[in-house]
Amino acid sequence: MEELTPNQLNEARNWIRDCCPWRDLQEHQVDELTDEEVTAGIARHFPGGISEFKKSLPPEGE
Repeated sequence: MEELTPNQLNEARNWIRDCCPWRDLQEHQVDELTDEEVTAGIARHFPGGISEFKKSLPPEGE
């Protein structure tokens, strides 16, 4: 499975908070997810998976 950088993980958590696509998570519970759970959730729930999620983000450092 592809990995996400710390910045990408932060953006992924923001996406989860906005969309909350699985497990009926409350917003505060998103911070309790492990990096692996966040990555797996993006791979499963973001249309196109991790590679498309990465494309949706601004380049690192901007």
